[in-house]
Amino acid sequence: MTGEHAESQVEMPGTAPLATRLKALLHAPQVTETTAKTARGWIDLAYEAAYGERYAAAADAARAGLQAPGGDTSENRLMLLRVLSGVHEMRGDSDASAPVLAERIALLRQLGRTRQARIEEDLGAMLLREPDAVEGEILSRVAEELRAEDAEAGSAGSLVLADVLSSLAVRTLHDSGPEATLPLVKESCRILAAHDRQEALAGARMFLAHSLLLAGESEEALSVAESVLAAPANRAVRGAMQMLRATVHHGQDRTAQALEEAVASAELYAACGVRRGSASAAALVAGLASAVEDEESAVLAWQVAVQQAELGEFPEAAVLSLALGQQLLEGDEYREAEKVLDRIVSRGQNLQDSSTRGKALMGLGHAVAQQKRPTEALAHWQEAAEIFLNDDEPDEAARAHLAAGALSASLEKLETAREHYEMGLELAEQSQEDPAVLVQALHSLGHLLTREGDSAGTAHLDRALSLAQDHGTDWLVADITDSIARGLIALGNGTGAVSRALDAADLFRTAEDARSAANAEIFAGQVLLQMGRADEAEAILRMAVSDVGEEDDLVAEALEGRIDALMRQDKAEEAARLRRDLTRLKRRRQA
Repeated sequence: MTGEHAESQVEMPGTAPLATRLKALLHAPQVTETTAKTARGWIDLAYEAAYGERYAAAADAARAGLQAPGGDTSENRLMLLRVLSGVHEMRGDSDASAPVLAERIALLRQLGRTRQARIEEDLGAMLLREPDAVEGEILSRVAEELRAEDAEAGSAGSLVLADVLSSLAVRTLHDSGPEATLPLVKESCRILAAHDRQEALAGARMFLAHSLLLAGESEEALSVAESVLAAPANRAVRGAMQMLRATVHHGQDRTAQALEEAVASAELYAACGVRRGSASAAALVAGLASAVEDEESAVLAWQVAVQQAELGEFPEAAVLSLALGQQLLEGDEYREAEKVLDRIVSRGQNLQDSSTRGKALMGLGHAVAQQKRPTEALAHWQEAAEIFLNDDEPDEAARAHLAAGALSASLEKLETAREHYEMGLELAEQSQEDPAVLVQALHSLGHLLTREGDSAGTAHLDRALSLAQDHGTDWLVADITDSIARGLIALGNGTGAVSRALDAADLFRTAEDARSAANAEIFAGQVLLQMGRADEAEAILRMAVSDVGEEDDLVAEALEGRIDALMRQDKAEEAARLRRDLTRLKRRRQA
């Protein structure tokens, strides 16, 4: 790309559908480095490369700018020398930085800016990188001296004071937090605005916006970000401000605006090679798209995030790949999920974070289990459990055993299921982090035991219910209550089972799950039939499906029970009518 301002070549198809924009971003050609025609253009490219942690490219751009048309202009040259010396400092190469800084200081003296030259010479690299605590104290004293000198000269503030304040603000944010930082950054912005230094002002306002956001002043942060976007700024700064706007909108539940800003940020960051920023913005898009159930866009956004992280060679690529795999699992894309998760697992010991590999194995187990490959799934979960135990993550290891137990139970391997559930419960008891794991373990083991007529399961279910009432959702309380009901009938307590089933139905309705409520009531009706209480059974079965008329399977099950109940009451004519209704329903379902 060529041009005076780097952002001028970026297309922003704001009216295009989200998925279309993400596909374009995913399949855009990945250029190595861009070029500019003038020194001003190279300044933008150098700043963008530095922001994107591509320090060699930033240094090359600064050098190219010094040789480009306009590179001999004093202000352009000063900016390029500042960028070049700063990049060397970021790379930890003070030896390379020193002669560049000396050249800038000499140029300042040549221009008659001897005061600024003296300060920069005294402070050296403090103005080019994050200062340490001692350097912060020095900068604070220098700022006070400069303020006094400026006031004596009748100046509203000098450029060198703005530089010192900007570096001091970085240290202050680290030591004292955003509230103490705001006055410094605002003063720097005021000075830069008075001197009409647009490039430096954009960077200072970006810092101000982020500080405001950290201080909880989200609306003011939004306003500052808008002022940055309304003025000249390179693509990295613009991308940062659109990401900030996305963050604010997301925090205030303005999802559509957050999506628009986040995808625009990802586009800008990707165009100028800020890979970490683009990956972060795309991850936000993915989360937002998933929240509004836009499965296609969520998957595409995670793919963009992974791509950008891999292009930047960041270790976060594995975690983002894991998120992509989990998104595919949520969308029932089991084969695609298997490919993504298997790629993480196959990296083996190369992963810095073994927990990520363990979680990938968990997801891989679910992916292959859904493809009817239970042996592989159980092996993946066993390996995951071992990894989590080695990493001292008993809650994650418990989840692996609970998954293996559930699969074993579905295959009627009940003894194996019991072993996994018991191990899951033992591990969950060790974890203090997530009571939900303990509730799941108690629920699973209790349900399995009572299902097999073992009364030991009742205590587990009662404890699970108590924990769920304290820590869980309404739906979870309803589900455990339903399991207690089904366990009671297996233990021969029909009256208790009916009572608990009807309680579960009420709880499911409170949780706005009409289908599960109907299921619980149908179960209660069936138990009443087994107990010979046909009149009560028919009444409950009739009531059970009053709110779920579109659920044909439940309606059919309730009709069959009602027909049985009516026949037991010698109400053959009414039973025949319901039998005709059932026949029509079955024909409709087969059509």
